Amino acid sequence: MFNTQSRSQVGIGTLIVFIAMVLVAAIASGVLIQTAGLLQSQAQQTGQETTSEVSDLLQIDNVVGYEANSKLSTSQINSLSDTENNTITHLNVSLSLASGSDPVNLSSASYAMESRGSATFVNGNPNEQDGITFYRKQSLKPDTDILSEQSDVMIVGFNLTRYQESHRSKKTGSWRYL
Repeated sequence: MFNTQSRSQVGIGTLIVFIAMVLVAAIASGVLIQTAGLLQSQAQQTGQETTSEVSDLLQIDNVVGYEANSKLSTSQINSLSDTENNTITHLNVSLSLASGSDPVNLSSASYAMESRGSATFVNGNPNEQDGITFYRKQSLKPDTDILSEQSDVMIVGFNLTRYQESHRSKKTGSWRYL
């Protein structure tokens, strides 16, 4: 009446198809899990790099420029050419850490001074760069160039006569810490 042999072959075929589908699903889920883990580690690394880029910010509290004629006698001022008279020769920048910033070693920093489309980059190490001086103003030990607390204040002095000639004759410009 019933052909039992034909019926068992259909059952074995179905079982083989089912096992193959389970294997394919297991392999696909393994690939998905591995990809998710890779993406998570890349996102975590990117987040750490972004945090380190953003977390060492400085706050510029004051910028004071000194004109050439404020340090010279009247006879010396009269002997200057028009481009040297009334120009800023020294710049003092008062710096502190921005909120949430990591400690910043000012002697390892680079500074950019811009003026009307041209820029000069200055190495912050006073031993390597002539014309830069650190004045410890508040909460700093005598021999440190590192701002580690938000209450630390350092004045970075730039002798602009040591840098490119094009920057000495400009009264306007901007200043950046890099």
